[in-house]
Amino acid sequence: MKYSIPTYLIAFFTAFWLVSCSGETETIRVASPELYLTAEGPLFEGANTATASWEFNLNDILGKGADEKVSLKNAKITKVEFLLEEADELPELENMVFEVTSKNTSMTRIGLYEGKIEAGTPFQLSLAAKQENLSSAFEDGKITFVGDFDLKEEEFWEDLNFSLNIVFELEVKK
Repeated sequence: MKYSIPTYLIAFFTAFWLVSCSGETETIRVASPELYLTAEGPLFEGANTATASWEFNLNDILGKGADEKVSLKNAKITKVEFLLEEADELPELENMVFEVTSKNTSMTRIGLYEGKIEAGTPFQLSLAAKQENLSSAFEDGKITFVGDFDLKEEEFWEDLNFSLNIVFELEVKK
């Protein structure tokens, strides 16, 4: 099938228009405040869950005025670091699967730590290459973080607390 020159011109200008209308973006790194994941006791051998929530105003985070419309093109987590808080008595813990959710997004796995978790030692998660739904989670204004870890002992009656620091990379349309 042979195409005429006008067909090529239409295709060229359509592609040009799509690229020019996509707009420029700016990448902004955002660090969460220190958050606290809490697993409320009693805890039992096997998988247990600790959660934390972060409420924010996206315009404030990005340094935009309240009347400015902010449009996120993409969001991803570039670093997750957690620390088991010191306590008088702690059980043996290992491994953590880290997930994120919000009001209008489903649970999304973000990272994994494999190994023993010891109090007072910061740990960084291995992050997933594909992180879905983070843009829409940011637009919700509240993100809930979920850490599932393994308790190696039969039971632990107290709460466990982890401090949590997260760094995001937000791609914002200008």
